[in-house]
Amino acid sequence: MVKKIKKNSSYSYNDRNVKPTFSTEATRSLVKNFPDIVNENAKSGKRVIAYAIDLLTYVPIAALFHFTTLNLRQAGGAENERNAMYMMLAIVVYALLLFGYLPNKWQGQTIGKKLLKIRMVPTNNQKVEFSKYIIREFLIKIVLGWICVPVILAHGLYKKLFEKQADITLLHDKLLQTRVVEISQK
Repeated sequence: MVKKIKKNSSYSYNDRNVKPTFSTEATRSLVKNFPDIVNENAKSGKRVIAYAIDLLTYVPIAALFHFTTLNLRQAGGAENERNAMYMMLAIVVYALLLFGYLPNKWQGQTIGKKLLKIRMVPTNNQKVEFSKYIIREFLIKIVLGWICVPVILAHGLYKKLFEKQADITLLHDKLLQTRVVEISQK
């Protein structure tokens, strides 16, 4: 007799509890879609360095455009105002290219991740959409970084220190059903 136990998604076969395994199908599909991944999460040090590299590629150019925009607006005039709007539009387009187009084209790698040979892959066995790259890489990490990054770090430290988890999936990865993995050395 087979009986489903609702509490922990396991099944009971003649008084034996069997927990279903979902990782084999997802792992098989990930290896087929991304043959160069090593089936282990990336080290947190590599993730932090990749994030810093991504910040260093975006923030200086965005700051330069922002200060140019401020100077154009202070100078006044219709033409300067129009040029300031073009500069702001250029910042948005640059962010979309850097944090949306490149990870989509490079299969889950930003510039920092590509340099450190790590990649973002889906955990739900589906293709990661362009919008998820924008939300994860730009909105959470850059725009809302002053709020989200401390919360994500606190969550990771809690999992590491109090729950004693060796392999931590960070909060934004859980929300967007992704994980960052190592890439094999070719």
